[in-house]
Amino acid sequence: MVKTKYSVPGAPRIALLTDLHSHFHDDVIRSLKRNAPALICVAGDLINYSKPLKQGLFLEEKPESLAFLEECAAVAPTYLSLGNHEKLLHEDDLMLIRRTGVTLLDNNWIEADGMVIGGLTSGQVTYYRGLRKAMQTSERYPCIPSLKNGRSVKSSSAFPPDLSWIEGYAAATGYHILLSHHPEYFPLLPAAIELVLSGHAHGGQWNYYSFTQKRWCGVFAPGQGFRPVYTSGIYQGRLVVSRGLANTVALPRFFNPTEIVLIN
Repeated sequence: MVKTKYSVPGAPRIALLTDLHSHFHDDVIRSLKRNAPALICVAGDLINYSKPLKQGLFLEEKPESLAFLEECAAVAPTYLSLGNHEKLLHEDDLMLIRRTGVTLLDNNWIEADGMVIGGLTSGQVTYYRGLRKAMQTSERYPCIPSLKNGRSVKSSSAFPPDLSWIEGYAAATGYHILLSHHPEYFPLLPAAIELVLSGHAHGGQWNYYSFTQKRWCGVFAPGQGFRPVYTSGIYQGRLVVSRGLANTVALPRFFNPTEIVLIN
Protein backbone atom coordinates (compact mmCIF):
# COMPACT_ATOMS: atom_id res chain seq x y z
CA MET A 1 0.00 0.00 0.00
CA VAL A 2 1.19 3.50 -0.82
CA LYS A 3 0.10 6.88 0.52
CA THR A 4 -0.87 9.26 -2.28
CA LYS A 5 -1.34 12.98 -1.65
CA TYR A 6 -3.39 15.35 -3.80
CA SER A 7 -4.03 19.05 -3.41
CA VAL A 8 -7.53 20.35 -4.13
CA PRO A 9 -8.11 24.07 -3.45
CA GLY A 10 -10.78 24.64 -0.83
CA ALA A 11 -10.94 21.02 0.35
CA PRO A 12 -10.46 20.05 3.99
CA ARG A 13 -7.93 17.39 4.93
CA ILE A 14 -9.60 14.17 3.76
CA ALA A 15 -8.56 10.52 3.82
CA LEU A 16 -10.21 8.68 0.92
CA LEU A 17 -10.62 4.91 1.32
CA THR A 18 -12.28 2.67 -1.27
CA ASP A 19 -12.64 -1.00 -2.21
CA LEU A 20 -11.69 -2.63 1.08
CA HIS A 21 -13.62 -5.78 0.10
CA SER A 22 -14.09 -7.25 3.59
CA HIS A 23 -10.50 -6.79 4.76
CA PHE A 24 -9.64 -5.05 8.05
CA HIS A 25 -6.40 -3.32 6.94
CA ASP A 26 -4.45 -2.61 10.14
CA ASP A 27 -1.95 -0.61 8.08
CA VAL A 28 -4.72 1.77 6.99
CA ILE A 29 -5.77 2.44 10.59
CA ARG A 30 -2.15 3.12 11.55
CA SER A 31 -1.80 5.53 8.62
CA LEU A 32 -5.02 7.35 9.56
CA LYS A 33 -3.80 7.84 13.13
CA ARG A 34 -0.46 9.19 11.91
CA ASN A 35 -1.94 11.59 9.36
CA ALA A 36 -4.95 12.79 11.42
CA PRO A 37 -7.39 13.74 8.64
CA ALA A 38 -10.31 16.05 9.38
CA LEU A 39 -12.64 13.67 7.53
CA ILE A 40 -12.51 10.02 6.51
CA CYS A 41 -14.53 9.17 3.40
CA VAL A 42 -15.19 5.51 2.55
CA ALA A 43 -16.47 5.63 -1.02
CA GLY A 44 -17.98 2.19 -1.50
CA ASP A 45 -17.18 -1.53 -1.61
CA LEU A 46 -16.51 -1.93 2.08
CA ILE A 47 -17.45 -5.59 1.65
CA ASN A 48 -17.43 -8.35 -0.96
CA TYR A 49 -20.71 -9.36 -2.58
CA SER A 50 -22.02 -12.75 -1.41
CA LYS A 51 -25.08 -14.23 0.27
CA PRO A 52 -25.07 -14.98 4.02
CA LEU A 53 -23.87 -18.44 4.91
CA LYS A 54 -26.33 -18.73 7.79
CA GLN A 55 -29.75 -17.33 8.73
CA GLY A 56 -28.52 -14.15 10.42
CA LEU A 57 -27.59 -10.75 9.03
CA PHE A 58 -25.01 -10.56 6.29
CA LEU A 59 -22.86 -8.03 8.13
CA GLU A 60 -22.86 -10.20 11.25
CA GLU A 61 -20.65 -12.50 9.17
CA LYS A 62 -18.35 -9.56 8.38
CA PRO A 63 -17.25 -8.41 11.86
CA GLU A 64 -13.91 -7.25 10.45
CA SER A 65 -15.69 -4.68 8.29
CA LEU A 66 -17.74 -3.29 11.18
CA ALA A 67 -14.66 -3.23 13.40
CA PHE A 68 -12.79 -1.30 10.72
CA LEU A 69 -15.54 1.34 10.58
CA GLU A 70 -15.47 1.67 14.37
CA GLU A 71 -11.70 2.27 14.25
CA CYS A 72 -12.15 4.90 11.54
CA ALA A 73 -14.88 6.70 13.49
CA ALA A 74 -12.56 6.84 16.51
CA VAL A 75 -9.96 8.72 14.43
CA ALA A 76 -12.16 11.31 12.69
CA PRO A 77 -15.75 11.89 11.49
CA THR A 78 -16.29 9.12 8.94
CA TYR A 79 -18.71 9.02 6.01
CA LEU A 80 -19.66 5.97 3.96
CA SER A 81 -21.43 5.61 0.62
CA LEU A 82 -22.63 2.35 -0.95
CA GLY A 83 -20.80 0.67 -3.82
CA ASN A 84 -21.91 -2.15 -6.09
CA HIS A 85 -20.74 -4.82 -3.62
CA GLU A 86 -23.19 -3.49 -1.03
CA LYS A 87 -26.19 -4.29 -3.24
CA LEU A 88 -27.38 -7.20 -1.09
CA LEU A 89 -27.47 -5.31 2.21
CA HIS A 90 -30.80 -5.17 4.03
CA GLU A 91 -31.94 -2.21 6.11
CA ASP A 92 -30.97 -4.22 9.20
CA ASP A 93 -27.41 -4.42 7.84
CA LEU A 94 -27.38 -0.68 7.26
CA MET A 95 -28.41 -0.17 10.89
CA LEU A 96 -25.33 -2.14 11.98
CA ILE A 97 -23.20 0.25 9.92
CA ARG A 98 -24.81 3.27 11.59
CA ARG A 99 -24.12 1.79 15.03
CA THR A 100 -20.37 1.91 14.37
CA GLY A 101 -20.48 5.71 14.60
CA VAL A 102 -20.07 6.16 10.85
CA THR A 103 -22.46 8.42 8.93
CA LEU A 104 -24.08 6.41 6.14
CA LEU A 105 -24.91 8.51 3.08
CA ASP A 106 -27.41 6.61 0.95
CA ASN A 107 -28.60 8.94 -1.82
CA ASN A 108 -28.73 11.81 0.65
CA TRP A 109 -26.52 14.45 2.22
CA ILE A 110 -25.80 16.27 5.46
CA GLU A 111 -24.50 19.75 6.24
CA ALA A 112 -21.55 20.08 8.60
CA ASP A 113 -19.13 22.94 9.30
CA GLY A 114 -19.82 24.77 6.05
CA MET A 115 -19.63 21.56 4.01
CA VAL A 116 -22.36 19.65 2.21
CA ILE A 117 -21.35 15.98 2.23
CA GLY A 118 -23.36 13.57 0.07
CA GLY A 119 -23.30 9.94 -0.97
CA LEU A 120 -24.43 8.70 -4.39
CA THR A 121 -25.44 5.05 -4.07
CA SER A 122 -24.36 2.60 -6.76
CA GLY A 123 -26.94 2.00 -9.48
CA GLN A 124 -26.55 -1.73 -8.88
CA VAL A 125 -27.84 -1.22 -5.34
CA THR A 126 -30.80 0.76 -6.70
CA TYR A 127 -31.51 -1.96 -9.27
CA TYR A 128 -31.43 -4.73 -6.67
CA ARG A 129 -33.70 -2.80 -4.31
CA GLY A 130 -36.22 -2.39 -7.12
CA LEU A 131 -36.21 -6.13 -7.78
CA ARG A 132 -36.60 -6.95 -4.10
CA LYS A 133 -39.54 -4.54 -3.78
CA ALA A 134 -41.23 -5.95 -6.89
CA MET A 135 -40.96 -9.47 -5.46
CA GLN A 136 -43.00 -8.39 -2.41
CA THR A 137 -41.14 -10.82 -0.20
CA SER A 138 -40.33 -10.68 3.50
CA GLU A 139 -37.00 -12.42 2.94
CA ARG A 140 -33.97 -10.33 3.76
CA TYR A 141 -31.90 -11.75 0.91
CA PRO A 142 -34.24 -13.18 -1.77
CA CYS A 143 -32.90 -15.08 -4.76
CA ILE A 144 -32.58 -12.68 -7.68
CA PRO A 145 -31.09 -12.73 -11.19
CA SER A 146 -27.33 -12.39 -10.96
CA LEU A 147 -25.98 -8.88 -11.37
CA LYS A 148 -22.53 -10.23 -12.19
CA ASN A 149 -22.87 -10.11 -15.94
CA GLY A 150 -21.48 -8.31 -18.96
CA ARG A 151 -23.73 -5.30 -18.52
CA SER A 152 -22.22 -4.39 -15.18
CA VAL A 153 -18.64 -4.37 -16.42
CA LYS A 154 -19.10 -2.75 -19.81
CA SER A 155 -21.40 0.19 -19.24
CA SER A 156 -22.56 2.42 -16.40
CA SER A 157 -25.84 2.94 -18.26
CA ALA A 158 -26.84 -0.68 -17.54
CA PHE A 159 -27.55 0.24 -13.90
CA PRO A 160 -28.06 4.03 -13.73
CA PRO A 161 -27.89 5.71 -10.31
CA ASP A 162 -30.77 7.56 -8.67
CA LEU A 163 -30.05 11.21 -9.48
CA SER A 164 -33.43 12.57 -8.39
CA TRP A 165 -31.86 14.31 -5.38
CA ILE A 166 -28.63 15.59 -6.95
CA GLU A 167 -29.85 18.99 -8.16
CA GLY A 168 -31.15 19.83 -4.68
CA TYR A 169 -27.86 18.70 -3.19
CA ALA A 170 -25.81 20.76 -5.64
CA ALA A 171 -27.94 23.85 -4.88
CA ALA A 172 -27.36 23.61 -1.11
CA THR A 173 -25.06 26.26 0.34
CA GLY A 174 -21.56 25.11 1.27
CA TYR A 175 -18.52 23.26 -0.05
CA HIS A 176 -19.80 20.09 -1.73
CA ILE A 177 -18.07 16.74 -1.18
CA LEU A 178 -19.78 13.84 -2.95
CA LEU A 179 -18.87 10.21 -2.33
CA SER A 180 -19.63 8.38 -5.58
CA HIS A 181 -18.15 4.90 -5.81
CA HIS A 182 -18.41 4.83 -9.61
CA PRO A 183 -16.14 7.39 -11.32
CA GLU A 184 -18.00 6.80 -14.60
CA TYR A 185 -20.95 8.69 -13.05
CA PHE A 186 -18.87 11.88 -13.07
CA PRO A 187 -20.19 13.24 -16.43
CA LEU A 188 -23.73 12.96 -15.01
CA LEU A 189 -23.03 15.26 -12.07
CA PRO A 190 -23.62 19.04 -11.82
CA ALA A 191 -20.54 21.23 -12.15
CA ALA A 192 -21.50 22.96 -8.89
CA ILE A 193 -20.15 19.98 -6.92
CA GLU A 194 -16.64 21.03 -5.97
CA LEU A 195 -15.23 17.60 -5.07
CA VAL A 196 -16.23 14.07 -6.10
CA LEU A 197 -14.55 11.06 -4.45
CA SER A 198 -14.55 7.70 -6.26
CA GLY A 199 -12.95 4.26 -6.52
CA HIS A 200 -14.30 1.11 -8.23
CA ALA A 201 -11.80 1.12 -11.12
CA HIS A 202 -9.06 -0.60 -9.06
CA GLY A 203 -6.57 1.64 -10.83
CA GLY A 204 -7.24 0.00 -14.18
CA GLN A 205 -5.63 -3.26 -12.93
CA TRP A 206 -2.62 -3.09 -15.29
CA ASN A 207 -0.99 0.32 -15.66
CA TYR A 208 1.15 1.80 -18.42
CA TYR A 209 2.58 5.28 -18.80
CA SER A 210 1.01 7.38 -21.56
CA PHE A 211 3.44 9.96 -22.91
CA THR A 212 0.61 11.71 -24.77
CA GLN A 213 -1.50 12.10 -21.61
CA LYS A 214 1.57 12.42 -19.38
CA ARG A 215 0.09 10.12 -16.77
CA TRP A 216 -0.30 6.48 -15.78
CA CYS A 217 -3.31 4.85 -17.44
CA GLY A 218 -5.21 1.65 -16.77
CA VAL A 219 -6.05 -1.20 -19.12
CA PHE A 220 -9.52 -2.19 -17.86
CA ALA A 221 -12.08 -1.03 -15.31
CA PRO A 222 -15.60 -2.27 -14.48
CA GLY A 223 -18.24 0.09 -15.80
CA GLN A 224 -15.78 1.56 -18.30
CA GLY A 225 -14.34 -1.45 -20.11
CA PHE A 226 -10.97 -1.41 -21.84
CA ARG A 227 -8.85 1.76 -21.90
CA PRO A 228 -10.95 3.41 -19.16
CA VAL A 229 -10.93 7.17 -18.71
CA TYR A 230 -11.08 7.38 -14.92
CA THR A 231 -8.75 5.04 -13.03
CA SER A 232 -6.66 7.03 -10.52
CA GLY A 233 -5.64 10.60 -9.81
CA ILE A 234 -7.40 13.95 -10.27
CA TYR A 235 -9.65 14.75 -13.24
CA GLN A 236 -10.82 18.24 -14.16
CA GLY A 237 -9.56 19.45 -10.80
CA ARG A 238 -12.50 18.03 -8.85
CA LEU A 239 -12.79 14.25 -9.34
CA VAL A 240 -10.39 12.20 -7.22
CA VAL A 241 -10.24 8.47 -8.00
CA SER A 242 -8.53 6.03 -5.65
CA ARG A 243 -6.91 2.78 -6.80
CA GLY A 244 -8.51 1.10 -3.81
CA LEU A 245 -7.18 -1.03 -0.99
CA ALA A 246 -7.70 -4.61 -2.10
CA ASN A 247 -7.44 -6.89 -5.12
CA THR A 248 -10.31 -9.36 -5.40
CA VAL A 249 -9.78 -10.65 -8.93
CA ALA A 250 -7.45 -13.38 -10.18
CA LEU A 251 -5.36 -10.98 -12.24
CA PRO A 252 -2.48 -9.37 -10.34
CA ARG A 253 -1.97 -5.63 -10.29
CA PHE A 254 0.81 -4.38 -12.54
CA PHE A 255 2.48 -1.02 -11.74
CA ASN A 256 -0.67 -0.40 -9.74
CA PRO A 257 -0.24 -0.51 -5.94
CA THR A 258 -3.15 -0.27 -3.55
CA GLU A 259 -3.38 3.13 -1.91
CA ILE A 260 -4.76 5.37 0.76
CA VAL A 261 -5.44 8.85 -0.64
CA LEU A 262 -4.90 12.03 1.35
CA ILE A 263 -6.43 15.25 0.05
CA ASN A 264 -5.48 18.73 1.26
